[in-house]
Amino acid sequence: MKKAIIREFQEKDAEDVVEIFQTYGMVHDEDEKKRTLDLLRKIGREPKWYAHHLVAELDGGVVGRAVLEAPYPPYSELINLYVRPEYCGMGVGSGLVQNCIDLASTMGSLLMLSMTDPVGNLPAHRLYSKFGFRPGILGDPTIERGHTWVFRFSEKSCVSEFLKRHPFAEPSVSRSKVDFHGRMLYNMAWCDPQTEEELSFFVEGQPSQTPEGTMPRIAGFSYEENSAKFDLLVRDQDRVIRQGETSRFAVSIWNFGPETLRIAYSVSVPDGTELVVVSPVAPSFEVAPDEVEHMQFRLTWLSGFSLPDFTSFSTVPATCFFAVGGFERPLFASAGFERAQGT
Repeated sequence: MKKAIIREFQEKDAEDVVEIFQTYGMVHDEDEKKRTLDLLRKIGREPKWYAHHLVAELDGGVVGRAVLEAPYPPYSELINLYVRPEYCGMGVGSGLVQNCIDLASTMGSLLMLSMTDPVGNLPAHRLYSKFGFRPGILGDPTIERGHTWVFRFSEKSCVSEFLKRHPFAEPSVSRSKVDFHGRMLYNMAWCDPQTEEELSFFVEGQPSQTPEGTMPRIAGFSYEENSAKFDLLVRDQDRVIRQGETSRFAVSIWNFGPETLRIAYSVSVPDGTELVVVSPVAPSFEVAPDEVEHMQFRLTWLSGFSLPDFTSFSTVPATCFFAVGGFERPLFASAGFERAQGT
């Protein structure tokens, strides 16, 4: 069986990609075709630093297409994965997904997101499952915008580290939002059935991609292993971020274990923003048993700087990384602010 060549999209590929879109009903008339061709040609001429548009070439033509975007590590998104129907089952989709995973790793991504049909699309579900994607936000097949979000944690993530210590850990995902310290979030978890040790993430977001929606992201976690037992939650105190203005978020850490919790942290924010740590200022601190520690942050979008967009959302995240005992890889959770319209 011939193997598809996976490469970066070029301007000359625009016609072939539009034909694939037409096959899947994404381009409906000549006006839409022209707009799509113009957009694709511009992408070929003026690629963005954070977006990789990949195509699969076989038999002298483009037979598949996928996009990887990673403007805000540790997150990346796999978008618009399409393969000509006559080439399905020939490894084209696998080649595109594997190349996206490899690229995401080089761009510092620990969590790759993608959106898929909630039911019925077994070829896509099998493909995502093959590469380690798991449902993070379940969709609703009864509504038009009810797609499922699937998550893939990289081999360098805290999840992969936990699963190496607990190879029989069972995954689970909530069917709807659950209450986590007063905030309603989706839940995905891995629990060792023998020891009952657990790593649980609490996820902000919604099914599908909606105009009023926000980028799916980790907003908190709960961890129980050996003598360690603690929860962490990020709260967005402002929903919107505007150029030249400041938005606020807070982090709370509850120590439910019998020993003092020692934490070192860092925060990743986009270029063009400035972070102020209100409290605590020290890059490491302790939380005594049965105590809670609160942290306050301010994020300013600096005047004169532009920020990149995900294709799916305009959310600007700020991600906190936490080094704690028992993990070589940091745990992480993110605030997220929606860009004000017109910015």
